[in-house]
Amino acid sequence: MNASFMDYLIPTALDVPKIETDHITTPSPLNPLGVKGAGEAGAIPVGPLFAQAVEDALSDSKVEILEIPLKPSRLWELVRQAVGE
Repeated sequence: MNASFMDYLIPTALDVPKIETDHITTPSPLNPLGVKGAGEAGAIPVGPLFAQAVEDALSDSKVEILEIPLKPSRLWELVRQAVGE
């Protein structure tokens, strides 16, 4: 326990133990090429989640967003249709 961050010892590269790394290839049994996808999982839901957040923010207007990407002009059209203009 430290009294403040002034007294806190910040770890340096000398304090970190040596790390051994290795690379192992394991082909996927689910396709003929054995390839796997990686890295895109966090990007896939961003568009739909953003559209859902906008739809939720406009819930008083009964706006229903069924397509992405969502341009400002398209959002304007959806709001106008929802309020009956």
